[in-house]
Amino acid sequence: MNTEQLWELTPVMPDPTERFPIRILTERSGVGASTLRAWERRYGLLAPERTPKGHRLYNSKDVRLVEQVLTLLEEGHSLSAIAKQVKAGPDLVEGDKGMREQSGVWSAYLTGTLQAIHEFSTERVEAIYNEASSLYPVTMVTERLIEPVLVDLGNNWQSRHTGIAEEHFYASWLRNRLGARFHHALSQASGPRILCACVPGSYHDTGLMLFSISALTRGYRVLYLGADLPSNQIPAVTDRSGTRGVVLSSREDIDASMERELADLLISVDVPVMLGGPGSDRPLPVFEEAGGVRLGSRIAVALRVLGSHVPAFGAGESRGRSRGG
Repeated sequence: MNTEQLWELTPVMPDPTERFPIRILTERSGVGASTLRAWERRYGLLAPERTPKGHRLYNSKDVRLVEQVLTLLEEGHSLSAIAKQVKAGPDLVEGDKGMREQSGVWSAYLTGTLQAIHEFSTERVEAIYNEASSLYPVTMVTERLIEPVLVDLGNNWQSRHTGIAEEHFYASWLRNRLGARFHHALSQASGPRILCACVPGSYHDTGLMLFSISALTRGYRVLYLGADLPSNQIPAVTDRSGTRGVVLSSREDIDASMERELADLLISVDVPVMLGGPGSDRPLPVFEEAGGVRLGSRIAVALRVLGSHVPAFGAGESRGRSRGG
């Protein structure tokens, strides 16, 4: 960490009247409640006030601190190094050690998961995932563990005698695990509704599911329609469901015909239409000139772009329910 980063971690005075439950901190930061509790319990990164019944209460200082922790995690610093800095204040200068520790954590998670898949050990795959997801935001777990595992299995299946079986094993576990997490997160979300689906002819929806779970963590209510959705049905669905935005996904490149179809969709709906996944990484001039938005294939970036068009929380949106922490 450099000196500027260290000074950014110094406390700021919060609004003394502002208090909100852990659900709101989760929606504002994108970090799940279980992870926030783990940061408090294991690293002392947060010290929320408590209601007489023991529920956690946070304020704007906590939001700022969590955002700074996320920035430092993205830069490669370890949770332990960040926690030391928060406790020590701006006099501690942490060098590359924190970076190496963080890199080693994800390397160990990846190696352990691949070995567990090779041994067809559901229990070990589950244990590694649970540990990672308890300490790190879902978006980071996706980008640094799940996606690298999928890439490795896809690239190296021919070199392993049971390569296809290993791919199927992990894909089956992942779909079941993500489905359970999706339904749990959906019960907690209370923000604007977004429709998530794959473009016509696109049958790979794992990336879309990962994005949807991250969006749910932000407070969005996700109407998930999965793979290969006919675009001519989207206008009626958005009208009936009160959808505030449409997020489509494509793992494959978008050809001229599909780009035109997506551009035509924009004429039929009154909400933003956004395209994510690898198919949105290159410019799509016809779609964009019609008002479409490219999200790109990185979930963290896509969430920021989504938030600029459909804010995750606003007046009356995400503060309708009060939950304890």
